[in-house]
Amino acid sequence: MTKRLITATLTVLVIMSVALVLPRGQAAAVTTSSLVTGAGAGVFPAGASFNGIQLAGGTYGLGVQTATSGNAIGDLEVQLNGSSMIGLSQWITITGWITNATLNADGTMTFNGTCTLDMGDGTAPVGGIALVATVGAAGVQLTVGTTALPFLPRSDGWLFIE
Repeated sequence: MTKRLITATLTVLVIMSVALVLPRGQAAAVTTSSLVTGAGAGVFPAGASFNGIQLAGGTYGLGVQTATSGNAIGDLEVQLNGSSMIGLSQWITITGWITNATLNADGTMTFNGTCTLDMGDGTAPVGGIALVATVGAAGVQLTVGTTALPFLPRSDGWLFIE
């Protein structure tokens, strides 16, 4: 679990480094009203599943810069671990590109964009899928396409909304 948290943290750092070195013309197009960074891990409640895979836990990393207009730019990666129908360990990877953000009254933020879904079963990843992610201190809630995943409560990690 620590290895996955370190991987998620490094992902966020790489994203932030790339954002800092963008050409001035691109960076000027984003008027920031908030910066959201985080990395964490959690354990799903018993019975949680996604696309037939029984979920045990997951890790996530994100780095998003938002504008007062609601536009946003950033990335979100979530890795879910679970067991396939025949009992084998399976890692599902969701890589999202964030384009819009909303600050909610409860202090959470909702991000919209598109994602690539890799089910970790040897099939080719599928891209261009709609993504909605609500993140907060308590954890992450994802909707991939039209499928809402179970809430991933945060048991380790951090989230900053500045």
